[in-house]
Amino acid sequence: MLNYLYIGFGLSYIALALMHTGPFMSMREKTSWVAVLTTLVIWTYYFGVFWRGALQGQIDGEAIRNLFIICLATSVAIMLGVTIAIAVASRRSMDAPPDELERQIEARADSVGFKLLELLVPIVLIGGLLNIDAVRTAFPADPAGSTAIIAANGFLMVIVVVELVREGTKIVLFRMTA
Repeated sequence: MLNYLYIGFGLSYIALALMHTGPFMSMREKTSWVAVLTTLVIWTYYFGVFWRGALQGQIDGEAIRNLFIICLATSVAIMLGVTIAIAVASRRSMDAPPDELERQIEARADSVGFKLLELLVPIVLIGGLLNIDAVRTAFPADPAGSTAIIAANGFLMVIVVVELVREGTKIVLFRMTA
């Protein structure tokens, strides 16, 4: 529980820093920063716990599910809360339509993200299929459940990496035009 407090305080500090960037960042760039930083902190922790346990041959499905729910809820709460706080502090509307530059940046970032997704999904799928026997022998108590949990977390990790790259691409493109 103390780890989550440290994460919350750290992200609150980052939110305060983003609130006071003034006109130097658009709202969409600020939300990209929030998404990247929150995702890095929370999901790195989640995958660290999961893969450490998996490599030690200890997968507790219920504990992993609970950790996933906690990380997902924490991630959503922090992203929403910080984004709302930034919008209120900067007195800008999140509902404002994107301008032409923001649409171009979004399109380029989406293109990079989708290409990466098209690359990583087959790699995870083929890698999982090639290692299915190794997973079954490593977890003799529940080979089917362990295989499913590892596969699901592999695909979840792909989604998180793709989103990090997509949001990071937006940040880089926003900074290049600043």
